[in-house]
Amino acid sequence: MSKQLSKVEIDGWEALAYDSIMKLISGFSYDRFIGKVVDDLNIKPNDAVLDLGCGTAKNLCLIAKYTTALCVGFDTSRNMIRQAKKRCKDRNVKIFYQDIRKPHPFYDMFDVVFISFVLHGFIDRERDLIIKNAYNSLKKGGRFCVLDYNEFDLKSQNPFVKAVFKYGECPLASEFIGLNLKDKLSLFGFDNFEEHYYYSGYVRLLIGEK
Repeated sequence: MSKQLSKVEIDGWEALAYDSIMKLISGFSYDRFIGKVVDDLNIKPNDAVLDLGCGTAKNLCLIAKYTTALCVGFDTSRNMIRQAKKRCKDRNVKIFYQDIRKPHPFYDMFDVVFISFVLHGFIDRERDLIIKNAYNSLKKGGRFCVLDYNEFDLKSQNPFVKAVFKYGECPLASEFIGLNLKDKLSLFGFDNFEEHYYYSGYVRLLIGEK
């Protein structure tokens, strides 16, 4: 995948400052926002959780507070992985260097697979590989939870939203918001969908069951 197209695979100083960047971009609302998302995930006390593209594991460590089962994070940014391991060293969390597009040894192990603002940064063929991996990672009845941009027509949005997608996001994000993600997940065997919306509906948590 072209690095020029995607902005989800980051390293260097951006990875080291990622949490601070997210706070600034969200107008310092990120902590409250992700807390609400985790509540909506409805994690059970014995749920094993996999986070695809876990970054600094800020989200995963919060999720891990709700379960005593194993929580696993995958990422390919070594700077983020170092921060993740430091943050979660005293919890039931394991972090691995793993490309989320490729097969891994943890299939059929998880009750929840979570992916946050990652799927929009891949071309469609690679999204399919990630979704297939998520499906294979879940136990029967497990839930795939996708937190990302909702579907909307960018041309009809206000200048601020247009500017965010033109200057702050990758071209793949503009394509992603035109994708019927529920239909795509259905092709891989997910159903019984549940949806939650944030930031005036521009962001959605879509949950599909295996």
